[in-house]
Amino acid sequence: MPSRTAITTPPIRVLLLLLLAAWQTAFALEDTKEEIKKPLDIRSPGSDLANFPNSAFTLPQGGFYLESTPGSYATRSSTLASQYNWEYLLRYGLFDWMELRLYSQGFSVQGDPVPATGFSPLTFDTKIHFWDEFEEYRLPAAGLEVLLQTDLLGSSAFRSGTEPAFSMNFDQGLPWELQIEYNLGAARFENPQNTRQSVWDVTFSWAIQREIVEDVAVFLNGYYNAANLPRVGRVSEKWTPLCPKASGCRPEEIIKQTTALGGDDSQHAIGVGGIWTLNDKLSLFTNLAAGATAPTPSFTGFLGFAWTP
Repeated sequence: MPSRTAITTPPIRVLLLLLLAAWQTAFALEDTKEEIKKPLDIRSPGSDLANFPNSAFTLPQGGFYLESTPGSYATRSSTLASQYNWEYLLRYGLFDWMELRLYSQGFSVQGDPVPATGFSPLTFDTKIHFWDEFEEYRLPAAGLEVLLQTDLLGSSAFRSGTEPAFSMNFDQGLPWELQIEYNLGAARFENPQNTRQSVWDVTFSWAIQREIVEDVAVFLNGYYNAANLPRVGRVSEKWTPLCPKASGCRPEEIIKQTTALGGDDSQHAIGVGGIWTLNDKLSLFTNLAAGATAPTPSFTGFLGFAWTP
């Protein structure tokens, strides 16, 4: 992929228009459909941290999910240091069609060339469910997600500024009992040719899942430019030694460098994973992915759980 170019439409205006349309649509749907209430469980709508995309579905009003990955690791790439994270995602159903979410990569340890230990900042997120799937028209379930990555409560080594993103989320059934989930949106990234600037670029993530035995499902998933949540760095961390010593340099002797003009600075990954639902309250998941470009970590692995009271 060529170097990123800015999206010309004012992003804030787009976000406001999408939110207004979503609000009006959701209220219209609420007035015309009858909701069938059932106890919340971990099977539906299911975990969003298990794979790279997020579902189009939201928790019912008053519903709560805790999702976390005590084991999350990404190897070093051409622009990113290796990093361990203990992610968490808190989800709360404000209405049956609107969910409030709080995400962070949590406790983080960054590897060479600039080792650091601390906490990643908070990301504020909201998801709105538009409609369920219309199978007779082959129309997928749809929703809108808008998030804002901040520097709040983040250690200095893991702050990357205020970075907004949004996506349209879709879920759809396929033949052979397959389910597909995909997100199409945009996020703001650091400009790899000028690290003092940020540009907007398209993001796409997907997952195809199938239950192989009762309560055990496997999936293929991947992303283009970024996963839906900021789980992989959007900021260049390519460091180049200035000193000529073969044995290495002190931290104050290395500087941040931008990527070469015209280079491929995009991140693409593809992986496999599985979800094991232990009961109505708890599920375990894993996701192992390989990078397809030099700026993408060659290996990214997640091991986590989702729980509801």
